[in-house]
Amino acid sequence: MSSGDRPNRELVTYALGQLGGEFQPVHTEDIAIKCHKLFPDAFSWTKYPNIPDKDIVRVALTDARKEKYGAMVEGRAGQATGQPSKTQRKRALDGWILTESGVTWLRSEAGKLDSIEETRELRDHRQKALRRLRRVLEHRVFISFQEDPQEFSPSLGDLASLFRCRVDAPAHVWDARFADLARDATVSDKQGLSEFVENCSKACEQAR
Repeated sequence: MSSGDRPNRELVTYALGQLGGEFQPVHTEDIAIKCHKLFPDAFSWTKYPNIPDKDIVRVALTDARKEKYGAMVEGRAGQATGQPSKTQRKRALDGWILTESGVTWLRSEAGKLDSIEETRELRDHRQKALRRLRRVLEHRVFISFQEDPQEFSPSLGDLASLFRCRVDAPAHVWDARFADLARDATVSDKQGLSEFVENCSKACEQAR
């Protein structure tokens, strides 16, 4: 596949999506191998073009993570600085994952980069996301939201049950749960869930 005039940050975002990065973190080295396979002209050593250049991939992923480029991915960008939260440390160890913005971009731009036959692994990831969403859609908290969005006021305990989270979990854990549901909804093209997630986030903030 030709990389054309696309910036590397878009190419790595596309490759991450092909590896199931919509659903779970992917290691930098796996992304490097995929990028080299898809776009060898952009992600190989100059003298040894048969070898993937991991550094180019890492820099491109770091760029794709920046707000000015749409914050399309999140994850590890080398040595951590300061005192990252437990969630940040876990995600750093796990690799890279698409953000909701990244999933939206992928949906609109992937076809322009040439379509690749969906792999069995990617289909499995999508099925897992659908199963997670099915549990949410059948949960009493979502049902109560559907019945009366204006009066929707779940308890912290109900939210903890829905998002499989401790009631006293720190804010960054709750935020990660909300972001994960929003991403699953975007990936699975489930309409109307964005408002639900937003209302859950507000209810959680008020109850804590």
